[in-house]
Amino acid sequence: MSLQMVSDNSNTALIATGFSLFNFHGEIFLFGQKGWPRRSCSTGVFLLQLKGHVLKLKAVSFSPDSCYLPPLRCPAITHHSDPSDSSSLLYFIHGGRDPNNDLSSVLYCMMVHSSTGNKRTSLRCIERKLGGDVPQGRYGHTINVIQNNGLTLGVLFGGRSYRPPGQRTTENWNSVVDCAPRVFLIDINTGHCTSHLTPEIEDGFSFHVSMARMDTVYILGGHSIGSNHRPARLLSLKVDLLATSPSVTCTILNCGIAVSSAIVAQASKDEFIIVGGYESESQKRMLCNTIILDSNNIQILEREPPDWTSDIKASKTWFGNNMGNGAVLIGIPGDSKRDTAEANFFYIANFGQLEEESQVSCSQESFTDPEECSTFEDSEEFHFEVGADGSDDAENLDNGDEEGYWIKCSPNCNMNVNIWAPHYSTELHKPAMIFCSSAREDGHWVHAQCMDLAESQLIQFSQENTKYFCKEHLRIDRGIQTPQKKRQIKRTPIKLPRKKSPATMKRTPMTKSFLKRLFD
Repeated sequence: MSLQMVSDNSNTALIATGFSLFNFHGEIFLFGQKGWPRRSCSTGVFLLQLKGHVLKLKAVSFSPDSCYLPPLRCPAITHHSDPSDSSSLLYFIHGGRDPNNDLSSVLYCMMVHSSTGNKRTSLRCIERKLGGDVPQGRYGHTINVIQNNGLTLGVLFGGRSYRPPGQRTTENWNSVVDCAPRVFLIDINTGHCTSHLTPEIEDGFSFHVSMARMDTVYILGGHSIGSNHRPARLLSLKVDLLATSPSVTCTILNCGIAVSSAIVAQASKDEFIIVGGYESESQKRMLCNTIILDSNNIQILEREPPDWTSDIKASKTWFGNNMGNGAVLIGIPGDSKRDTAEANFFYIANFGQLEEESQVSCSQESFTDPEECSTFEDSEEFHFEVGADGSDDAENLDNGDEEGYWIKCSPNCNMNVNIWAPHYSTELHKPAMIFCSSAREDGHWVHAQCMDLAESQLIQFSQENTKYFCKEHLRIDRGIQTPQKKRQIKRTPIKLPRKKSPATMKRTPMTKSFLKRLFD
């Protein structure tokens, strides 16, 4: 067990409360940034890479047949894989809040599309069509996958949602309530949903954790927004898959824990670890617990927590998520000592390695309700420096030929490889640059974005092969140049067209005598 500090060097915070993490065969992906994503990653999914002492986020590509996946915070996420095929790992995502605070009711399925050699892994996301008793949009709930008798079902429970349309007024438009204590069974293959009442539970709750083994789901903790209460709750939801139609049996156990917004990390085949969370509205839960699942039994044991730092102890709020393989990413808001008020402190708590896959799955909502902690602004990619005592085993992929793109081209240049996002439509992984034809420095390269060039201007310079001067050398170079003498064009005056005079009759003695006789 170790606790490793991760310090943020950027001025932005992409990892904010409500984020989620996927672990596909050792590669960790971040999902659910705050705010709508930039063009650098339209879905808001990033690859989390630890290179030596640097933790980087890189944009992830998706397969052409993938559906649109909005950035959702506090969704219910779980994973499932076929025991006979270790490469068939799937992540199921339901619910969550988008940046407009709209609640999603869609079930997404995430999987690996391609992963070959040193190329970046691409993902595939598909939307599962739901029918029957479809659960309403919500957040702060859990979903688990159980499999028995040839059936694969998703068990969804809890969460918060907006008031019903008849009770929603202007004054309480954005207020939320706990969803009714119903258990939804979702057929993973067909998408058919059934709703089951639980009379043993009177009030709904959310921000709990859940673990599943075989045909039983265990629900631990939770918070009721109506009473602001966190009872020491432990529920057992047993799903009967042998009957004609699945049924749910709810049993209340007496050995629960009073905690909300906790993180579940899997330490071994049947062993889970509860980390973090809140005991009350103003008190973090600094203890840890070990959960052991047997055939028909659950044991909750106390576990020695990591050596929390003084910053973690003094912080009023914290947030995080499960990284897989027994590791947890934990963040706390920064304070006035930092250069920016939006800075965060991050830590990686490692509780051990998973040595084998199991049929046991866990699920939790993203650690900490975003309404209970300070807000953070939207951001782009960034990196962390890890204050670790380990050796530098970083991979140097595609770094040699990219150094020239990240130079400081001018005194006001703010181009940073860690926070850069494409600005022009022609950019993909590197910023667009243009050559400055400065006579004093034999020319140099500058970033088109730092020069405030429009995309039409950039295309015009590249097509016309015209000399360009940056902002710094524009006046200098043009001042020392001798202007070329312009040839005066001799303009010939335009000749007016010759006007024809009107035809006149020539008067002769004969015509005069004729006219005189005519008018007489």
